[in-house]
Amino acid sequence: MVEMRRDKKRPSRPVTGGRLATGLAVVAVFGFVLLMPPLLSAFNTGGQIFGLPVIWVYLFVVWAVIIGVIAVLVGKSG
Repeated sequence: MVEMRRDKKRPSRPVTGGRLATGLAVVAVFGFVLLMPPLLSAFNTGGQIFGLPVIWVYLFVVWAVIIGVIAVLVGKSG
């Protein structure tokens, strides 16, 4: 009989205080860049996605990604 090995899922390394601060700083910088007016104007086209202006969809997606990344970073820290 062939024995199947189960690979146990390794727990992720916790994020230490210094790594957490660095990760949050990187998220803040990218968030700032993604929300700067020159980049926002590229999405202010007047087009629509699912009946919503493209700029609104872009802002919501960027906001959701920033919140998600912060949640993952903070979740790993403790």
